[in-house]
Amino acid sequence: VAKGEPYKIGMTAALTGPAAATAFPEAEGFRLYMQKLNDSGGIDGHPVQLTMQDDRGEPTQAASNMRKFADMGVHIVRNTSASSTFLPSIQEAKRANVPIVFTLAPPTEAMPPTPDPLVYMASHGQSPQSNFLYLDVMKSITPKPKVGLLAMQIPISLLGIQNIDKEAKRMGIDSLVKVVPADIVDITSVAQAFQEWGANWIYYFGPGALAPMLFDAMQKTGWKGNLMEQAMGTPFETIEERYKGSPNVYLSSAYAPFSEDLPPHREMKEAAKKYGATSLNSLAIIGWYDGIVFTEILKKTDWPVTTDKLLATMQNLQVNRSPVMPPLKWTPQDHVGNLSFRIYQWKGNSMVGAGPWFVSDAKGENRSTVKDLKDIK
Repeated sequence: VAKGEPYKIGMTAALTGPAAATAFPEAEGFRLYMQKLNDSGGIDGHPVQLTMQDDRGEPTQAASNMRKFADMGVHIVRNTSASSTFLPSIQEAKRANVPIVFTLAPPTEAMPPTPDPLVYMASHGQSPQSNFLYLDVMKSITPKPKVGLLAMQIPISLLGIQNIDKEAKRMGIDSLVKVVPADIVDITSVAQAFQEWGANWIYYFGPGALAPMLFDAMQKTGWKGNLMEQAMGTPFETIEERYKGSPNVYLSSAYAPFSEDLPPHREMKEAAKKYGATSLNSLAIIGWYDGIVFTEILKKTDWPVTTDKLLATMQNLQVNRSPVMPPLKWTPQDHVGNLSFRIYQWKGNSMVGAGPWFVSDAKGENRSTVKDLKDIK
């Protein structure tokens, strides 16, 4: 057990509230990794002191948590929360001169070519620009896709759908955008509009479960088209059960789910039993691998740790996350790196990975496919 002076990590996360369905299991994965790390001797004899604070996805609470971390003298912060907390978290991080790493989506402050020195994106998900990859997938499956694009009336969802609509038109793909309020309970009118227009694909970018709501509403009318869904904010297991036996659902995932039963998956499950995980699903994989990223940062930063030392490490960081996730690479000009996923489809008794990895830079300008994780640079 490590006994030296600790590395201090703060984590503001939506442990309760609407965003907790995504954030809580990711936070649990991160906690489990850090507990296992400390039991294994920490980092060069220094334990990791992790302080987790619930922000409920609320901007004011996230800002309060950040001020608390600053008073504690944390070295680095992880944000696992709703996009509404991004700006106040960044503002407080800058006041305290503490690097902050986001996990659910990349804030614009981390994007190339001139990212803020203190702001990074570590995990998964798609930026509003790298959503363009989904058009590549649709076109590879359907020669003439007609895409119904759904957005929630919130900034990040609107931006994502507006960007993909613009790119669709550039690619010669027909697209139709519909925007609904966050509290919508009946999406029938949108489903009817998409079907009457002749959509053969539907795609939703944003929080919550609007994609399955739309898919169900369209199927009730006899629609036979395809759904592009993400295993980014919803547990893979939930999506797999929700669309059981549906061959026209295409699920993108930036990580290999627990159903693949790889050695790292078994290691996580053992840690969950040992350290009493409250909730364990495939989203915990994201938190676990964020733990690996944070550990690499701290290992490569000489003690005593300072912000300047951390930034020197973080701005030139590469982490191999195979065989479960694509590699992470940060540079001084790009604090997000490539965003990658592969498609899962229902075959036999489960959804299984099929085909290549789709790869995009954070801005969606350079897109490609590779056969294996090791081919992603």
